[in-house]
Amino acid sequence: MKRSARISMVAGTAAVITLALAPIAEANWSSSITAASVGFESRRWSDELYSQITFHNCVTDGSKSTDVQIWNDISLQPDESYDNKTFTACFNGSVSNGEWTDLPSGKRDYYFQIMKIGGSTFGPQLTVGSLTVDTTKADG
Repeated sequence: MKRSARISMVAGTAAVITLALAPIAEANWSSSITAASVGFESRRWSDELYSQITFHNCVTDGSKSTDVQIWNDISLQPDESYDNKTFTACFNGSVSNGEWTDLPSGKRDYYFQIMKIGGSTFGPQLTVGSLTVDTTKADG
């Protein structure tokens, strides 16, 4: 086998393995967060037009708020951000709810990021007893 054919075969096999091991972006999911710092990124999910995030049972060692922002995960480019939401209700036994209704059409991968905790970009940590990502509202 010629050297160039062998290199092409190895490169092609590596690409297939990379795709097979790539994380799958799920639509709806539930989880929790333990001792997260500012900058924490959630796992990815696929959606279009609408996503909703709810936090239940939030605890922090600072003031009682956290800022959550959705990002479009774009390969090999800077990610695109959408509205920042400040969650406070989950700290007093209620549910904090953020809805993003301005997402572009066409399936894309998204994640949320903790932008501030207690109004600060450093220091406090956040624990969320349970959270959900819901994409089931009628997409276009």
